This record gives sequence, C-alpha cells and structure tokens, in this order.
Amino acid sequence: MKNESLILLEAIDEGINKVFDVLPIRYFQTGDVIIENRESLKSLFLLSSGVCQISWDGLQEGMEPRVGVGSVLGDVSFLLGGTARAKVVALEPVECFELSHDSLELIARDSPNQAVRIYRSLAKINAQRLITQTHLDSVLPYDNRQWLDPTLNKAIEKFKHAAAAFEEKISHNNSTHDVEKKLAREFDCVVRTINELFPARSGAEPATKCASLQFIRTELLPYLLLTRTAERMYRKPRGYAGDFLTIQWMYTDQPGGSGELGRYLDRCFLNQPAAQAVRNRRILLHEELEKALRLTKERPLRVTSLACGPAEEVFDLFTEPEIASQLELTLVDIDQEALNHIKVRLKKEGVNKYFQRPIRLERRNLLHLCVGRQTLNLPPQHLIYSIGLIDYFDDRIVIQFQKWIYQALTQGGRSILGNFHINNPSRGLMDHLLDWRLIHRDEVAMKSLAESGGYSLDQTQLRLEPSGVNLFAISTR
Repeated sequence: MKNESLILLEAIDEGINKVFDVLPIRYFQTGDVIIENRESLKSLFLLSSGVCQISWDGLQEGMEPRVGVGSVLGDVSFLLGGTARAKVVALEPVECFELSHDSLELIARDSPNQAVRIYRSLAKINAQRLITQTHLDSVLPYDNRQWLDPTLNKAIEKFKHAAAAFEEKISHNNSTHDVEKKLAREFDCVVRTINELFPARSGAEPATKCASLQFIRTELLPYLLLTRTAERMYRKPRGYAGDFLTIQWMYTDQPGGSGELGRYLDRCFLNQPAAQAVRNRRILLHEELEKALRLTKERPLRVTSLACGPAEEVFDLFTEPEIASQLELTLVDIDQEALNHIKVRLKKEGVNKYFQRPIRLERRNLLHLCVGRQTLNLPPQHLIYSIGLIDYFDDRIVIQFQKWIYQALTQGGRSILGNFHINNPSRGLMDHLLDWRLIHRDEVAMKSLAESGGYSLDQTQLRLEPSGVNLFAISTR
C-alpha cells in the first residue's frame, strides 16, 4: 500500500485556500483508460480504491506493474509538462480524487507558500519512487564474499536435491513421507540462512540489491512461484502483498499450488512463523473481545475493525453466538473485493442472525480518514482494532491513525494495533524473496506510537501472540 496520496493531501490541507475544499471524485469502470499515453493530461488522480495497470513504450509485455490505493497518477506529466508518458487502465472499478492542473496553477499564482508545499510533496513522492526503483547497489552493506559463502550454497543445493527427490517419488507413485520431512527441513534451513547472512532491512528503506541475493532469487523464486500463497504475495494482484485473499489462505491453512511439489512447498511456507502469527491473531482477538465484554456492562458492545481484510475472526463467532449476540460490528476496508467476499460469506453462513444488528460494511481509505478527506460516522466505540495495516506505514502516518482512533473511542474504550515484531524469523524470506516488505517494530516503538497518539503509557499494554512474531499495542482511552 502506498502513502503518495496522503503526502499530497496533507500538503493541500495545510493551506487555507478554498480551491481544494472539495476535490471532485471520478469513477472508472473495468477496462476504462484513465490516462492515455502521449495524450494531453489536465488532471492528477489520487487513487482511493481499486487497482490499475500501467504500461509505457518499450515495456515488455506481461511486465506491466499494478498500482493500488494511495497512488498518485499523472504527476510526472504535470511536473514535466506536455503529454502523458504512460497509459493507465482500470483493472476493476476505480475511484479517484481529481486534482485539476488549472487549480494547481491558480494556487501557484495566488498562494505561493501553499504552492511550495504542494510541489515539495510531489518531489517527495517521486524521490520515494526513485529510491525504491533505482538505488545503487553500493548503498547496501553486504560483503561480496557472500556470493561464495559455502553455507549459503550448501543450503540451496540441499534444498534443490530434496525437491528433486520429492518429484521423483511423486512420479513413481511412491510414498513421499520421508522426502516431505527432508524437504521441509531444507526449506527451513534456507530461510534461516538468508536471515543470518542478510539482516532484514526496514520496510521504509529501499529493497535490497546485491549479487548474492540476486543469485538466491534466481535459484529459489521458480520454486516459490509453484506455490499458491507465496506466488500471490510476489505477484501482488491487488497492488500489495498482504491482500485479503492472501491473508484468507493463511487463515484457512490449506496449501495450494502447481502440482504436488507446489502444494507441499506452500505447506512449508504456511508453516513459517509469519504465517503462524497471522493465524494466531484470531485467537488473540477472541480473547480481547471477551475481555471487552467484561470491561463494560453497556450493550451492545460497539466494535470496529479497520482494514478488516477477510475478517476471519468475525466468522469464528459463528460458534460463539452468546458473544455475537452482544456485539455491534463495523468492518472497514479500502478494498471492495474484500468487503464483497465478507458479504457473500455472511449470507452463506448466516452469521448475521447472531448479532443484535446486521454487521455494517464500509469502504473507506483509512489514510484519507486521518486527514479528514473522508468521513465515517460511528457512535463512540468500545473497541477498535487493526491487525494488518500499520506495518505498511511510517511512524508519522501511524500516529495520525492512532489519533483518529482515539477520537472515535468512548471513554474507557480500547485500541488494538498489531505490527510484525523486529525478531520475525521469516523476515528475510519476506523481504528478500517475496518483496513483502513491512516496517517491523519493537516494544519501545509501539509504546511510543501509542503515547504520540494520545494514550498515556500506563494505559498501554503490549501482547505477543504465541509465535512471538506479531506484537500488539492495546491502549485504553
């Protein structure tokens, strides 16, 4: 997920000029061309929902990148003048804020200080892209001798031999029990070796590039792309790695993939601590819901999930009707496909009948909520949680998010925010092979974010789920 639109909206909202009080919203349907290459462009577009595909002259077919919510479209053509330099097509229904060039020119003429803020924000957006896409290998502190590191070569070779042995057993219809154990062991060994040789970098920094890691990717990605879950993370069809369907597959813990080898490698991936931590979230949330019911006698207990994804914890309540009957739930996500997925399941499984009121589904861009560009009318909430969002964003954005939650809580209400811990043993695999790059945080960082968001330190407790990979800050207003 990107924060480009938030950077630009903050620059706009710092000023008092009324030109930007209301930004028009544009809607595009699947297949619509939002920007046509080499044609005159009169507006910038701030993508608030949906997924787009970008192509340009000279780009190899099949390599077209996808962008999702939070992206700014058309800014390069505005800054450089002239015509558009790429084509942008909606892959599904898309919603954008439109920022006309005429409005920007008017601001540049009438409000120079605000114009400076806006142009600086556009420069920052493009600097972030440049750092991510074209940073120099010399920035990275890895020793070139790692290219020949015997531990690394040995781990990869043993893994490949184990995969070949697995395939041979399958092809001869023999029992695979012994080779399954060996393949799982060698997969884990590769993951540990990557962690040891290449300490993971923060999600706020550029992705790592060096000869050794390129060698690892060349050797291992063909295997990971046979899986279902890891392959989707790498391809990012929704514009980011941890989309609702990827998380749903982790929750259900059912491997898939291409052939028996792909399915078993997916099992190896789903056994990684990061995937285990995702599943453990459900247990922790169930415990916190029960605690919230004990903390207040007011009913219904008003609960909101932000960036809800597949909302698997809600469907767990299907077997706990005595808890469900006391709740009023609001589920918020930026992805309409995630909300559609939930809606279909609610109807199919009949979960709504256990609640005092039907579960409320709301599509919102949470970053735009933070700066007041979108609204969400909620009665004061007893519990607001978000378990898979803040590790995509830097501290500044998370603090704004915390402040918004604080204002939405009733007195005594609680905020629960989850984040991957810095000691995540799957982090090298996530960072260096899957490009699932998150900002990992420790206990000190999570407490600092809560305090900056308005909560007193003595009213913030920290919890780790059983695998010790996901850290939760639980703060009381």
